[in-house]
Amino acid sequence: MKRITIPHIGMRVVKTAVAVVLSYLVFVPFHLLYREELGGVLGQLGPLYACIASIICVQSTLGQTVQLGISRLIGIGVGGVLGTATLLLGPALDDPWIKAPVLGLVCVAGVWLCLLFRRPGACVMACILPCVILITGVTGATRYHYAIARILETVVGLLIALAVNAALPDHRPEPEEEEPRIRVELDNETRKLCVIGDPVLHSLSPALHNTMLQALGLNYIYLCQPVPRGKCAAWLESARLAGYAGFNATMPHKEELLPLMDELDEDARLIGAVNTVCLRDGKAYGYNTDGEGFLRSLADEGIRPAGLRVLVLGAGGAAKAVCLKLAQAGAEVVVCNRTVEKAAELCTHDPERLRPAGFDPETLRREAAGCRLLVNCTSLGMEGTKGRFADFSFLDELPRGAAVVDLIYAPAETELLRRAREKGHRTANGIGLLVNQAVLAMERFTGAEVDAAEMKKLLSDKLF
Repeated sequence: MKRITIPHIGMRVVKTAVAVVLSYLVFVPFHLLYREELGGVLGQLGPLYACIASIICVQSTLGQTVQLGISRLIGIGVGGVLGTATLLLGPALDDPWIKAPVLGLVCVAGVWLCLLFRRPGACVMACILPCVILITGVTGATRYHYAIARILETVVGLLIALAVNAALPDHRPEPEEEEPRIRVELDNETRKLCVIGDPVLHSLSPALHNTMLQALGLNYIYLCQPVPRGKCAAWLESARLAGYAGFNATMPHKEELLPLMDELDEDARLIGAVNTVCLRDGKAYGYNTDGEGFLRSLADEGIRPAGLRVLVLGAGGAAKAVCLKLAQAGAEVVVCNRTVEKAAELCTHDPERLRPAGFDPETLRREAAGCRLLVNCTSLGMEGTKGRFADFSFLDELPRGAAVVDLIYAPAETELLRRAREKGHRTANGIGLLVNQAVLAMERFTGAEVDAAEMKKLLSDKLF
């Protein structure tokens, strides 16, 4: 005789059944079963949407249901407001040629608002609820009663789902959100790359380069290597012995590496700093990709520096690379720094196109007038730092439509960029420079041709 296997009924099924029963029975003692003779909202109330909401919101774990419940509540609020507000169109909604596009617009608005609140789980209710309210044949003032009833029913079902899940929890662990992971396969021929600095463990370079290497299908691995200040010579010898193909350098090693190189490219000589080192045939080749990476990031934004008057804030290492490449590209640059002497020292590299100035509010306002591009090379506004701009009045002096670029990429929109955007200026953060200089370094390391636009899109989608 063939054995019959009885299916196992899981806790999720039991909870769904309990939630449906309760969602129905909660209306029974009050005789709220769609009794039109009661009139108003009470006459429209019943268990249907409470049951539907409880089924949607009962999940396998309490944590999921709480998160989903919050999203559903937001969706109910958005959908309820949109649906009820649209009823103001009155008799016009009886015309299907008007109602159809209205439904589409309401759904688009609901989804847009939910995504604006970063609650994609709310989109369903934000679309369903106004559709139910608008498609029903109820008309006149009763239509508002109908809308309120659907909202109340849905809220009841949601609360019951939360209560049932709390009373009958699963003992399975909450599913962990998967974070983007970079899978690297190693073998005996895998070549090593890294970034050095002090500190350096915060660097995004390993994520950037390993993502590119994986996409390009190259047998390399990119690591992070802390190297103390003053130890670049020792590190360079160690990297040679360990068989590294090359490395990037961040502060404070860029200038220290300069005299240690066997050969330098034009930009490394111009800027007086090295951020990319390739080790080939026992020799160290030094490059600087910061300046060219910055020019590429401007090109991505449709900005051509030739003939522009540019205001650069700061006179450190990043500012030096930016200023010298801007000058080389034909821009006239004003370098504003708190220590004017440091700005003046930078300007000696190209006195015809670089001019120093102070950093006080009056000077910034004066120098901003007529500048078509402003570049912040300071750390003011960066996450984890206390420094902030004391005065943004210089933005008022920029010509209409001027571009404002901040080399900071965390946060993605600094206060400087936010205020500039609000004043109608074009804005860009430091992600463009970060990605473009990394692409240039990758080409130096591997000899591969990299599609910068495609790689920027890949890195932006995966990492930012």
